[in-house]
Amino acid sequence: MQILKIPGILWNTLDSQPGGIFSKHAEGSDPSLESTVRDVEFVDGFQRVSPSESYLFLNTKTDSERKVLVLWMNSSKGKKIEIIKSLQASRILCCSDKARPVLVASTVIPSVNRVIWAGVFSAQNQQDLENSALALYDISHVKGRVKGFCIFGENPCGSESDTELQPLSSVPVFKYSSMSAVAAVRSGSWIVLFIGTSDGQLIKLVLDEKYTAGCPTVLFKSDDERRVFPRMHFDPVDFKHIYIALKKQLRRVSVVSCAKYITLKDCRAALDPLCGWCVNTHRCSTQEECLKSSWVSIPKDSLQKQLVSFQVWAEKSSNKMTLFLSLSLESTGNPAFSCTFNTGTMNLCDGTDPPAVFPNCSCSFSDQLLYTGGLPISAEVTVGDQKITEMLMLKNCLNINNNSLSASYTQCVQCVSSGCHWSSSSKRCDWTHGSGLQLHTQDECKYLLSEMVYSKPEIRSLELNKVSFHGRNNVLLRGRNLESVTKIRIQADLECIPKESPVFDRSSDTLRFHIPPSGTKGTVKVCVVTPDDRCHGNSIITYSSQPSCTAIQPTVSWSSGGRKIHLQGSNLELVESVTVLPSNKVLKTQYNTSSEDVWFVSGPYDGSGQFRLLLNVGNSTVDCVDYFSYKPDSEFTGFTTVQVANDLQVNIQKKVDMLNLSMNEVTVTGLQGDQQYPCVLKKIESNAIICKIKEESGHVPEVDSLTINIGNFSISLRKRTSNCRFVLILFSFIFLLIFLIFCIFLLLFRR
Repeated sequence: MQILKIPGILWNTLDSQPGGIFSKHAEGSDPSLESTVRDVEFVDGFQRVSPSESYLFLNTKTDSERKVLVLWMNSSKGKKIEIIKSLQASRILCCSDKARPVLVASTVIPSVNRVIWAGVFSAQNQQDLENSALALYDISHVKGRVKGFCIFGENPCGSESDTELQPLSSVPVFKYSSMSAVAAVRSGSWIVLFIGTSDGQLIKLVLDEKYTAGCPTVLFKSDDERRVFPRMHFDPVDFKHIYIALKKQLRRVSVVSCAKYITLKDCRAALDPLCGWCVNTHRCSTQEECLKSSWVSIPKDSLQKQLVSFQVWAEKSSNKMTLFLSLSLESTGNPAFSCTFNTGTMNLCDGTDPPAVFPNCSCSFSDQLLYTGGLPISAEVTVGDQKITEMLMLKNCLNINNNSLSASYTQCVQCVSSGCHWSSSSKRCDWTHGSGLQLHTQDECKYLLSEMVYSKPEIRSLELNKVSFHGRNNVLLRGRNLESVTKIRIQADLECIPKESPVFDRSSDTLRFHIPPSGTKGTVKVCVVTPDDRCHGNSIITYSSQPSCTAIQPTVSWSSGGRKIHLQGSNLELVESVTVLPSNKVLKTQYNTSSEDVWFVSGPYDGSGQFRLLLNVGNSTVDCVDYFSYKPDSEFTGFTTVQVANDLQVNIQKKVDMLNLSMNEVTVTGLQGDQQYPCVLKKIESNAIICKIKEESGHVPEVDSLTINIGNFSISLRKRTSNCRFVLILFSFIFLLIFLIFCIFLLLFRR
C-alpha cells in the first residue's frame, strides 16, 4: 500500500497532452486535490476506457473514526482542471453484521452495464474469527462529496455529511479471519472470485446472479503462514492461471482443473461454472475446449439443488401415478438423453409417456404398485455416454403421517425425500400437483425443529481449540446431557459438506472423539448431533499449519532413558507424541508451554546409534530436522568428602562420557545409617560431580554412601577410603608384625 500525498497532483502520462509527458501543469493551471484529513492511505484505483472515468479507493483515519472512501473523476474531460472539477466521492460501508472500517484489497468485476466492485474489509482484530469480509458494490454512479476532500482552493473542503454506498447484498458474500487479496472473472451470469489470505491460501469462490456464494475451494495452501500480497494477476494468454505473490515467493496457480473430474457426475458436483461436460470428447473441460459439441454445465439456480430431483403425484382422472425426474443441468446443444426406471428386473413405466427432453423425463405407472407400501426404484439417466444411477424410494404420500397423532420433523423429511409435498399449514404430507412445480427440499421441514422438546445437549468446553490441518486424535469434550449424542459435526467456512466424527467413551458430561484432517486452514464450528439430526452447541476449532521441528536439545540420551528432550520449532503445541525410528517407540509429549517449544522424555534403549524423530500430528507425521542418539549410562567410580566451612563437600568421581549432564538432571542423596541428606549440586565436570550437604543444627553431617539418580538410571556408591589412611593402617600392621617377631625372638634367645 502507498500513502497518498496531499494535495494530490494530476500528472500527464501522455506526451500529446498539454504540458508534455509527466508534467503537472496544464495551460497555466495547477490541477490538484486537497484533503484536510491527516492520515490517508491509498489502497487501489483503476480507470475505465468506455466511458472514460477514474476511481480511487482510500482508507482515512481521524482521531474519532476510520473510513473507506471512493473518489470518482470523469477522465474524458480534455483539460486536467476539468477532470479535477468533476470530482465526486462517497463513503463505502461494510458491513451489516459488524463494522469493518479498513479496506485491505479490491477488484473490479467485469460487467456490461454496471461497475461492480468487490472489496475486502477488515475489523483490525486478529482474534476475530470473522475479522475480514468480502462485499460487492455497484459503483456506477458515485455522487456527492465527502468531508475533507475537495478541489484545491475550494472552501469549505467537502460537504457537511458524507454520501454512503451500501453492499449489493445485505450480508457479506464471504467472511474469513484473514483475507488479504481478491481478483475476479465473469462466466456468463456467474462471478468467480479468487481470494488470497494472510495464512497463505488461495481460495476460489463462485457467486450466482443473486450474489449467493457456492462452496469455497482451496486452490493453493502454503506449508507455513506466508501472507498473500494484495495484488494478483491472471495470465493474459488464457486466464487459466493466476500469479500470486507471497513472502519471497511468486506462484503460478491453475484456476481451472476440469480434467481431474472423470465423470459427468463428478464434473457437476464440482459446482464450477468454468467446467462442464463435453459430450463428444467425453471429458470435463472448459467451454472454449468444447466448441463443436454440446457442453453440459451447471444452470444458474443449481448451487442449492441436488443433481437429481423427483416428484410423484396421482393422476386425478385415472388410476395412474406419475414420477417426474429432473436433472439440475443445462446444455449448449441437445445431447442424447434418456431415462429408465426399474423395480428389480421389471420396467416400472407403462410406455405412455412422451420422449424424454433434456433435462426432464417422466414415467407413468399403476397406482397399485405404490399403494402396497414403499416402492424402491432404480432410476438410470443417460446423457451422451454418461450414465447416472439414483436409487429412489417412492411412498404413498397420504400414508406417511397416518400413524401419528402429531407432525414431526422426521415425518416431514420422509415426506419430502419421497417426492411428496409437505403442507406447512396442515402439517401433513400430500401428493404434488403436476410437473413443473418447484421441486421441494428438506428446507421445508426446518421450522419443525423448534417445536421439538427434549433435554438438549450443551458444550461447555473442548480440551483444545487449535489443531493442525492433519487433525487430532482422542479429544475431550465437556458439557451436559451428552448421553444422546451420536456424532460430532464439524462445519468449516471453506467446506460446504460438514465432516462428521463418531463418539466414544461417552458419559452425561464428557465424551471423546477424533478431529478429522482438513484440506484448509481456518476456523470451524463444532456441534454435537442427536438422533433427530439436530446439531447443538457452537464451539470453535482453528485449523493451522502443521508443526515444524528445527532443533533438538540435547541430541543424546543415556540408555536407561528418562532424559527430558527439548524440541524447538513452530506450532509444536499441536504435537501429540513422538516416534523414535527405527525402534518405533512412541513417546508422549509433555510440558507444552508455547508454540515454539515441546518436550518429551526419552525411553530406555539397550544399545546405541542414531535415530530419527517423527512428530505425530493426527494420523500424519512430520520429520525433525536433526538426529537423536543413545549412549551408555554414566559410570561412577567412587566419592570422597571434605569439610568446607560448616558444610560437607562431596566429590563424586565419574568416567568421561558424551552425555553433557546438566545440573537439573542429576539428584544426589547422602546416607548415614537411616539418615538421608540432600546434596545440593554445585558443579558438573567431565570426570566429576561436586555437591554440598548443608550443616544441620550446628552439626556437619557425615555420610558413608550416596544414591545418584539420573532420569530412569540410579546407582548407589559406598564411600572410598583415602590413600593416607590406607598407608597408616599398612604401616601399623607392619610395625605390629615386626613387634611380634621381636618378642618371639627374645623368648627363644632367653631359653
